[in-house]
Amino acid sequence: MRAYSLLAPGLIDLVEVPEPPCGDDEVLLRTEAVSLCSTDVSYFRGHLRPESWPIVPGHEYVGRAVEVGRSVTGIAPGDRVVYWGQTDFGGMAEYRAIRPLLPNQPGETGWYTERGFYDAHQAAAAVVPDGLPSRLAMLVEPLTSVLRCLLVNPPKPGDVCVVLGCGPSALLAVQVLRNLMGVGPIVVLDKDSGRIALARTLGADLSFDTSTQSDELDAFVREHHDHFADYVVDALPHVSTDTTRTDVRESAMGLLRPDGTYVVYGATALPQQISTWHLLAKGLRLLATPFDVRAFPMTRTTHITRTALGLIADGVVDVEPLITDTVAFTDVQGVRAAFTDYGANGGMKSSLLFTPVLPSLIAQSVGAPVAGTVASAPVGAAL
Repeated sequence: MRAYSLLAPGLIDLVEVPEPPCGDDEVLLRTEAVSLCSTDVSYFRGHLRPESWPIVPGHEYVGRAVEVGRSVTGIAPGDRVVYWGQTDFGGMAEYRAIRPLLPNQPGETGWYTERGFYDAHQAAAAVVPDGLPSRLAMLVEPLTSVLRCLLVNPPKPGDVCVVLGCGPSALLAVQVLRNLMGVGPIVVLDKDSGRIALARTLGADLSFDTSTQSDELDAFVREHHDHFADYVVDALPHVSTDTTRTDVRESAMGLLRPDGTYVVYGATALPQQISTWHLLAKGLRLLATPFDVRAFPMTRTTHITRTALGLIADGVVDVEPLITDTVAFTDVQGVRAAFTDYGANGGMKSSLLFTPVLPSLIAQSVGAPVAGTVASAPVGAAL
């Protein structure tokens, strides 16, 4: 099969690799859509490094089941499947195998990763309804991440919220806060005017462009210091601190009331500066949702994945505006450009779409042996 192999930072190519086998507890999926995540780009840019090169990136994924292991229940050949967890790798290929876990199913097992936490061998999976296009369903994965963050560390109804960043995950967070969680005013901070404008259309009430309104932001913080916000969601990537300007994270902490909540959404590729003085002086609560399945089992995430799928299918969360580029899987130069230009000019998600397979061909493949001679890759490893 064909797959995109990231051979080293900055070097990606479409290559032939063996098709993965389907174990008794696995589902073999033929890929329909994958979107680029900032994690994929961090490997491409060398900010993150795997245990070994090469890797096949991609995990914001939709695929159609062509083979189902005999111990798997709840998924049938022909079903489209989305998932959260199990691995950052393997999605940008014509086929991939996962160990699916659906809500209320037993059997979760874990292993210790080299990144310092216990992960599950299984992925939280859900079956996509017929009416939802794959190019939209692929964003179930990032919405699941956002819901994990906000549901585990929720704001109170009516809370004044500050969202740092207006990237894809932040824009999902704005919609969840506005449409589901009953919060008060939402303030967004970003340096891209186009993303800020989109945040306003999706539910933000107030905004600051940190590239052009830094003075206004500083004045707002001075005027409202420590008696404005109740809750902050930090969805920023790596931020280089400019000594001539106030750090945006420090500004957000300055706006928080005493005993306010500061929620870290994701880990940046590079270490970040954070104000321990604000934490101590005002007794701020610095919170995050753990990846470690000892603290938050994958069986719990299965329910969130199902909820994320429903929110997108029902239109409660609008993911269409987050997809700013569509690339055919066979367009090698287009895929390379999507990695190289990720985030440029306000761009967000790049969607890799695969050539559809006729239902008759899917039916023919059910039960047929899958070519390939390599052993199953360990969880967390590239195909």
